[in-house]
Amino acid sequence: GLGAGTDVEWLDGPEGVLVFARPGFVCTVNTTAAPVRIAARGRVLLASSPVTVDGAEAELPADTTVWWTV
Repeated sequence: GLGAGTDVEWLDGPEGVLVFARPGFVCTVNTTAAPVRIAARGRVLLASSPVTVDGAEAELPADTTVWWTV
């Protein structure tokens, strides 16, 4: 499941955006007060605000976290 294992891989993201991966999912956190364009990391599983996905990119609103299934 999503909580299986203890491996965490930190991935690159724009300034103010934290991105980490665990087996089966990726989490992206926008800690800034502005929306940011990011790579769409998979299919949106859960988001704290509406996320717009356009092909391989997504717009992550300010102060928003999104969980992607991979």
